[in-house]
Amino acid sequence: MVATDPSPGLRTTAISLQLVDHILELEGASLAELAEVSGLAKSTVHSHLTTLAAYGYVVNEDNRYHLGAKFCHLGDYVRTRKEYYRIAEEAVSRLAAESTLDADFTVEEHGRVVSLYGNLDFANSPRFLIDGSPFHVHTTASGKAIVAQYDEERVREIVDRWGLPAATEHSITTRAELFAELERVREQGYAENREEAIGGLWAVGKAVTSPRGEVYGSLNLSGPAYAVDEETKAVQVELLERAVESFEREIREMYRAPSATDEGA
Repeated sequence: MVATDPSPGLRTTAISLQLVDHILELEGASLAELAEVSGLAKSTVHSHLTTLAAYGYVVNEDNRYHLGAKFCHLGDYVRTRKEYYRIAEEAVSRLAAESTLDADFTVEEHGRVVSLYGNLDFANSPRFLIDGSPFHVHTTASGKAIVAQYDEERVREIVDRWGLPAATEHSITTRAELFAELERVREQGYAENREEAIGGLWAVGKAVTSPRGEVYGSLNLSGPAYAVDEETKAVQVELLERAVESFEREIREMYRAPSATDEGA
């Protein structure tokens, strides 16, 4: 199950955004390739690409369309617009230095998860939480860690919108499995991804929350499943728990710090 089609009045915008997604997924594409994958006429695709290019969102290089450098500016804005994102970047850097696994920080938006900071080298695919592409919450440790903090109604809303598609043979595919898994996450305090998003990948994630109980995201570690036994897992979970504790302590200090307005009062 996927999101419903936009209303006719938003169809033009939806097509342009879908073409951006297709260019990302194909790592660059010709007009003919984009027409084929989108099911649209070449003239329609060309019109949208011309507009996107005029605003700097795509570039044409040797008759192949690629995303424009403007997205770098947009990405920088997204990664710095919240103060705790700076703390997240530093937390990921410290965790990566301490662990033998890859570290990243993930947030949930619109029912899917996106990695904002990390050094995820395991998957050689731009679609695997490397460049801001979204993943389903039920297939990732980060997604499960985050939604385990939500109430049942919100989790059901996410499932209603996106469904529970299988990414691998190990993926959760039923609501009963998902809710049982989320209860396990709450009991043990962290979530695991056991080759559920991509074959051969293991990951562990733990939610990061604010003093007011808001879920800011998930700090995560991931690496090849064959290299993770129970002893290794225990070590990595301990590293992750300490990193989240430090992250949340910095958030509390940030909340306590006086603002410029307070200092001038």
